[in-house]
Amino acid sequence: MTNTETAKILATLAAVYQNFQVNEFTQKVWENLLEDVDYRFALPATKNLIKTCKYVPSIAEIIETAKIEKLLQFERQEELKIESCRNNQLSDGNARVLSSD
Repeated sequence: MTNTETAKILATLAAVYQNFQVNEFTQKVWENLLEDVDYRFALPATKNLIKTCKYVPSIAEIIETAKIEKLLQFERQEELKIESCRNNQLSDGNARVLSSD
């Protein structure tokens, strides 16, 4: 995750949790610890945690939830591939049935 992306997550958390103060040191720590996390998964993870947590989610919670988001996205992509294959097989099968008449 880039420094700008981390700043967006911190700003979101600060906007929701009024007691969460972001300063230069806090931002550097979060940037360092979240640098290996993909923003595409961290942002929805953060949003989901905000919806369910009374208190500011920890870095560990965001990382863990981002991993779950990544797995869910992979699963959705696989389901779409399977569905696409089924649809192709159905349309190919219908074409064969129609052409055999």
